[in-house]
Amino acid sequence: RAAFDRAVDILLESPGGARSNPQLSVHYDRLIERISGHELTALAQADGFAEKEPEPASIDDLLTIAMFEPPTPTPETERAVANDLQASGHDIDIPQNARVLAYVELFTGRLKGYLEDGLSRGARYLPMIQDVFRAEGLPLDLAYVPLIESAFKPNALSRAKAKGMWQFMRGTALENGLSHDWYIDERADPEKATRAAAKYLKTLYSMFDDWHLALASYNGGPGRVQRAIKRSGRDDFWKLSATTRYLPRETRDYVPLILAAIIIARNPSQYNMEVAPIETPLFETVTVSGAVDIRRVAEWSGASVQDIQDLNPELRRWTTPIRATDYELKVPMGAAEVVNTRLAEPGTDDLAPLSHYTVRKNETLLSIAKKLRVSRSDLAEANYLSTKSKLSTGQRLIIPRAPTLLAARTEPSSAAQADAVLASSVRPAD
Repeated sequence: RAAFDRAVDILLESPGGARSNPQLSVHYDRLIERISGHELTALAQADGFAEKEPEPASIDDLLTIAMFEPPTPTPETERAVANDLQASGHDIDIPQNARVLAYVELFTGRLKGYLEDGLSRGARYLPMIQDVFRAEGLPLDLAYVPLIESAFKPNALSRAKAKGMWQFMRGTALENGLSHDWYIDERADPEKATRAAAKYLKTLYSMFDDWHLALASYNGGPGRVQRAIKRSGRDDFWKLSATTRYLPRETRDYVPLILAAIIIARNPSQYNMEVAPIETPLFETVTVSGAVDIRRVAEWSGASVQDIQDLNPELRRWTTPIRATDYELKVPMGAAEVVNTRLAEPGTDDLAPLSHYTVRKNETLLSIAKKLRVSRSDLAEANYLSTKSKLSTGQRLIIPRAPTLLAARTEPSSAAQADAVLASSVRPAD
């Protein structure tokens, strides 16, 4: 890449430029066409510029597995857990009952690889989670809840559309201070989601004064658990879940799954777990105002777009939020100075070349969405509108499609390329 960049610099810095030599000009045009083609293909395939594809949440598979008959714990497992619970102080009560022991057996047998991967990934986040929980006065054992919920994957998405390490549904996330719009989803931000999880767990504990019931509520919802307590007259999770009458199967399995994971995670070597912590990338932050294309940031910092996305998993698109006045963007360690310098350079007003459309008389969100072949909901969300919002003539809308940084500035070599460029940058006359 360095050699390629240098070659381009030589072309740009030469007195006559690439057009000074006919043979060089031909090669230059071919190069531009190839770069444009790659960029158009990447955009068409949503290669990092549209919303990042989520990963499946582990909670779905774990609860499905738990629905089948769990393995019978061996005497070795029973002794290991007994010794562990006696020697290690836990800050939530963990009973050594058959259900917890069965899941310890499962995690040290068939699902050993799953737990090892999750613990290796979680090593990156556990110090932060424990710091937050310690500051909030929460049991540190609860830091391992994401091991079951998501295997510590920030971009995990369940079949029920819960997202992030802590698997928040959108409504619960909003209630606990997380933002969600077309540009960002803070459920995928590990630290912000952890602070929201701490707030939510404290709320649940204040309702039940019992961590087992609070954990059941984290899975099934507090209303369901409250109704189960009222119907059964029981306020002990283990009695409440001993029958199929009051709580759904997944909630009955969820609590012992969490407790089994805590037992192993607190002392993985006791259970022959091979934990290889995944290296934590070092980063620093820059403050940006308005929309900034993360492809530019990647170029300035010498990183890949994937690197910038991984550092900022809450970003759903190729740009920072257009209405943000002080958005904290993470960049690789050592890159903040150069990024700040480039942001401050004259002529960098158009840091995210967004596509716009000017509303004509009698047009609606639906008619414009059909004309531009975009989703009406995307069109509304990208402009902070509801799908039922009325539009006014002359109103400028952002088109929810990643524009090209290069192809729109070059002459297409074919009608197909021209159509592709036009489709990605629609600006009708006022």
